[in-house]
Amino acid sequence: ERTVLLGKVTIDQLTALIESNSDIAEFRRAKETARFFLELENKDQTDWVNELRQRLRANPETNIAVCILDTGANNGHALLEPILADSDCHAVEPDWGVNDHDKHGTLMCGIAAYGDLLYHLQHSGPVEIKHCLESAKILPPRGFNDPVLYGDITIQGISRAEIQAPSRTHIGCMAVTSKDGRDYGRPSSWSAAIDKLTSGYDDNYKRLFIVSAGNLEDHSEWANYPHSNLTYSIRDPGQSWNALTVGAFTEKYVLTDPNLKDHIPLAQPSELSPFSSTSCVWEEGEKSEKNWPLKPDIVLEGGNLAKAPDGTLSAHEDLSLLSTGHRPTQHQFDWINATSAAAAQAAWMAAQIQARYPAAWPETIRGLLIHTAEWPEALKRQFPSADGRGTDHGKLLRICGYGVPSLSKALACASNSLTL
Repeated sequence: ERTVLLGKVTIDQLTALIESNSDIAEFRRAKETARFFLELENKDQTDWVNELRQRLRANPETNIAVCILDTGANNGHALLEPILADSDCHAVEPDWGVNDHDKHGTLMCGIAAYGDLLYHLQHSGPVEIKHCLESAKILPPRGFNDPVLYGDITIQGISRAEIQAPSRTHIGCMAVTSKDGRDYGRPSSWSAAIDKLTSGYDDNYKRLFIVSAGNLEDHSEWANYPHSNLTYSIRDPGQSWNALTVGAFTEKYVLTDPNLKDHIPLAQPSELSPFSSTSCVWEEGEKSEKNWPLKPDIVLEGGNLAKAPDGTLSAHEDLSLLSTGHRPTQHQFDWINATSAAAAQAAWMAAQIQARYPAAWPETIRGLLIHTAEWPEALKRQFPSADGRGTDHGKLLRICGYGVPSLSKALACASNSLTL
């Protein structure tokens, strides 16, 4: 029964509004978007980074690490240098180099290190980082990997980090997926390699490994949201039974760019992100859904799309997450979205829980993330049961897993809550 409007006003104007209009229920500070920081000159971005760096409290002796398997990382960034050491930057093939040739790996690192970087920039309190980062470059700067070797390359990537620091607890995080969706839940050599790695089949050492669900990349299908997401299969190796597979929802809906004056966000707050893939189509064919795992396991923020008056859809920094730029001499910040951003957030959350409970098994960390997850009401309304009167729980599980995890609940759950 309320209308919410975004306005740019002065203190005097707010006072006049209160005195002249009795219908105003409340004022709230408007949410900043990534665009505010991205449009700053690099000199001003550097000032923001330096201010945050002064508040940073990183633990150089930590034995908890998030290993990002991606395009490498440029750890010369002021916000990554205290968390990602040179000795923790690896490449499966030495001649690839360990630097980030694409930017995706550095973007993943920023989210895995800080979670919501926008939050830290807008607040003035100390920022405590209780884990470190590792980077394993699994994608070549030129050409492509042989698909037959995807699984072996993934194992090599995490193994190099473990050999370098054997006493650490390593949390793997990978947002690299195949381009085709032909597996439909069936095991592949890639997903099987991750299952073997996480289960400790070869070395009796179990690991937590987080993978992204994969993204709806066909722009022509965005117009069919959310039905197009239901027919777009989670990408290999997201069907791995043991991996924590992360899809995306979104709470990004504020558009501040004047060029988007007549645009609207495609998804409403707390609905499925337009980028997120699902496992609904795994039910089709001769073998039923009972043969394959329920994926994704959870969903986290993956950003939104802006819809123009003519129906054109586009990604925008207003509707994305802020992270560390891979060329800090040119820009300190960059934006990231989709299930890549969601997977990196899951890794950040897992590291917080592991730091609180250092002796917890990988299965426990995964369990705490999943068991604290809940379906937002908007998601349940978005995908009602066939008769429209309730919730189709089986359908929701294949769209958004068990929902959005709560870090605060997960941090408290193992110490004071009993689950039967």
